[in-house]
Amino acid sequence: MIRTIVAGLFILFLPGFSMVNAIFPVKGELDGEMDILYRIAYGVGISIALTVIIGFVLGTMPSLSNETGHFTSSNLWMGFISLTVGFFIIGWYRGAYQRLKYIHPSLARPQRSKKEDHSDIQMEREYLKRLQQLKKEQMCLKENIRDIKKKMKKGRDDEKKKLSEEKEKYEDEMERVEERLKELEKKVEERF
Repeated sequence: MIRTIVAGLFILFLPGFSMVNAIFPVKGELDGEMDILYRIAYGVGISIALTVIIGFVLGTMPSLSNETGHFTSSNLWMGFISLTVGFFIIGWYRGAYQRLKYIHPSLARPQRSKKEDHSDIQMEREYLKRLQQLKKEQMCLKENIRDIKKKMKKGRDDEKKKLSEEKEKYEDEMERVEERLKELEKKVEERF
């Protein structure tokens, strides 16, 4: 009975779960609310896939001593255990198992924060957001200048003077916006 439970854990859960923790060591990295559920589900799916791969590799390796090749229970156990331990060590090194510090303080590993992992993405989003704002501002200024030019053609001389001053203000603002756009585009090129 115990042997069946342990075999089931190694075939259906542990290798995949340890692999998921090695790939995604930060809690909440898969999903903010149901992270553990995702880890369990992915762990089961990946464990089944790893079982198939181990079985395939062991079954295709030729052996002169017997008919089953290397597809024996001892080789299966060694494959499952080595994968599980290997992924566990990688996950521990990347900071996935924070509770190990309660066993011994030397087992504690620093855990990366989600912000560190996604800092480039956040920076890129901020640049894009600022770029969109500047482009929108530029379009509005161009539209205002075009409207003023139309009014200047139809207006009287005294109105043309006011419109000309207003047009100059918009053109000055347009130059500032274009300079900021160039600076931002230069920063984006340097950063990425």
